This record gives sequence, structure tokens and C-alpha cells, in this order.
Amino acid sequence: MLLIQSLQNKFIIKFLNLENLKYLYFLNAVKLLGNVRICNIINRIDSIDKLFSLSIKELINIDGISEKIANEILKAQKNLNEINDSLSRLLEICEKGEIKIVTILDDNFPKNLKNIYDTPVYLFYKGSLSQEDEKSIGIVGTRNPSEYGNFICSKITSDLVKYNLMIISGMALGIDSVAHKKCIQNGNKTYAVLGCGVDFVYPRGSKKLYDAIIENGAVISEYLPGTEPDKINFPKRNRIISGISLGTVIVESGLKGGSLITAEYALDQNRELFAIPGNITSKESFGTNELIKKGFAKLVTNVDDILIELDSKLNIEINKKTNVTDKVDFDLNNLTSYELTIYKLLSNEPVHIDKINENSGLSISDCLVNLLTLEFKGIVKQLPGKYFLKC
Repeated sequence: MLLIQSLQNKFIIKFLNLENLKYLYFLNAVKLLGNVRICNIINRIDSIDKLFSLSIKELINIDGISEKIANEILKAQKNLNEINDSLSRLLEICEKGEIKIVTILDDNFPKNLKNIYDTPVYLFYKGSLSQEDEKSIGIVGTRNPSEYGNFICSKITSDLVKYNLMIISGMALGIDSVAHKKCIQNGNKTYAVLGCGVDFVYPRGSKKLYDAIIENGAVISEYLPGTEPDKINFPKRNRIISGISLGTVIVESGLKGGSLITAEYALDQNRELFAIPGNITSKESFGTNELIKKGFAKLVTNVDDILIELDSKLNIEINKKTNVTDKVDFDLNNLTSYELTIYKLLSNEPVHIDKINENSGLSISDCLVNLLTLEFKGIVKQLPGKYFLKC
């Protein structure tokens, strides 16, 4: 196959194995070939030159390749110049937009992603990929989280990044964005997998987060640059979130939605699935509670529930005895009677000051004063809107 002379520029040579890309781009241009069949081909044939030397009889000996598809491969060879021109235009777009490409044949392609069904054969990205993504956790959830969901997502993310684990999510509003932001705030790397081209900022209005993710990891997509956000793209991209990750945590989800699609992909990919339990009357917890109830997901009350499950894959030292929800580093006997009364009214779900006032029998001012002292002791947290919960 002739080299594409016009592509020999510094940016592309620096970040791209051109021969690998040309091979996969050609296969992707063949009608009836998808990711699975392309992977079957490259597992048997390591270069486009060898592919072109095969007869139809030899091609149909490859899994998934029928005589019809073999003929399409031969037909595509006649359009090689046109395919090369198309690739040249694509790389010019990537050059201008500072978009990089990695193929499944390259060393820096996410390792975990290579081992899933229907893995994308190449990815577009902005930012930088890291071998650290081999030890990463996916965190996804509703676009409309409760205060409880926001708090738990922040807590779990902060605790995970203490172990230098990367966070993978989808940059959607709500839980996804909370996970990315908390990861970056703690100085760790994160990937956002998009349902559009990496040259689109979506959701609109998330440019600041988009730029921060690129600075601290990468935005990634299997879709060509210029692909606009489309609702049919987002469910498919979820398999990449779970595929890069060792395990996926679902933080608040209704009975329908993208988070449960990600959960299904994680199970299909033989990945660990975790879910945060929630209020049984909250529709945003119906999905997570159902995953736990049916035994599909491991119930998570603290980060150790995740780390212990992934212990053999992570090889990190963890405290297997800590449980933040039922062991608190203080003595209840050291609380005043008012503090103890208020503390017993709180849980891991936010409670409004009016409810505390009503159930405690104390005045609003007494409640606020004692809640403040409990905050100073590090056992109560205040959320916006005068909601309180146990730490």
C-alpha cells in the first residue's frame, strides 16, 4: 500500500502510528464490517498488505467473514485512493483541532478496553492518555441528583483518588460532572467519554469542565470529529466508560436511563458493578436499589466496599475494617443531651432544619447552635438550604 505522503507532518507522526490507522480506517470503510469483525480480522492478519494478498476462500475462513463480506473487502481495494483521500482530510481536521487518534493496535490504547466485546478499533481524544487508566473506576448516575447523591458522589470520588485511581465518566450534568470535578480538585486524572465528536463541548455550558478534563486527563470519543450530540450515541458510548474501568459505581439512578445501560454493559463485560443505596421513596434511587435487591450490584456504603472487591486487581493496601456509615471516631457519651438528641435524628440522608426542629422539640436557634457544635466535632455536615446529615 502506498504511503499517504501528504500526512507526514510533525503532529501526526508524534501521536499516531500511521500504518495501524491506515489499516483500520480501510477496514472501517468496508461495508458490513463492524468493530467485532474488524477485530477478528486483525487477530488473524497484522497488516493491510497481508490482507490484500488473501483470496476469497482464505478470507471466509476468518470468523464472521462471509463470501459477501469477502467480496466487499476486495471491492474496497479498488477504491483505495478514495479511502486514502478521506483519511487525509480527517487527519487535516484533527491537526487543526489538536485532536489525537489512538488505535487498538497501539500501545497506549486503554488496556482494559481491548478486552471487551465490540471495542472501538480507534478513538479520538484531546488531552493525554495514561497507562494509569488500567486502574480506574467508572462513576455514573442521574443528571438530577439529590443533595444526598451529590454528597455521596463527592465523598466516594475523593476517597478513591486517595489511592491514585483514575475516574472515568461521561461529563453529563449531575453525578458525572460531580465525579470529574472532585477528581480534578484532588489532583487526579480523569477521562470523559463523549457521545459526540471531541471537538464538541456537551453539555453546552460545560466548557470550563471540558478544558479542565483535557488538562487533567482526556476527553474521548469513538465518533468522528464534527459528529454532533445525538441521543442515539450516548447509550453506545456507555460501554466505553465501563470497558475502560475495572468496576463501575452507580450513584442514584431511576429505573430507566443511561446509568442502568452502563450497568448492563459492565455486567456483560464481566466487570464489577457497585451501587449506592438510597431512600426507598426517592425515584432517583429506584434503579440503584433494584440493582442491589436483585444481586446485580454490590452495595456500597464506603470506599472500602469497592477496594476490597477489587483487591486482587488493584494490589493496594487498604483498611478493611473501616465503615464510615456505622463506625464514627467519637464517643456518644461526650455529647451534651441536646447534641445527642439532634444527632439521633440525623442519618446519611439530608434532613431539613424544620424537621429537626419539629422532631427534637427544641427551638430553631437551639437546633442551629447545637448543629454547629456537631459540625465542629466533625460528625455532622451542613448542605445548602439548611439540610444536615451525618458525616
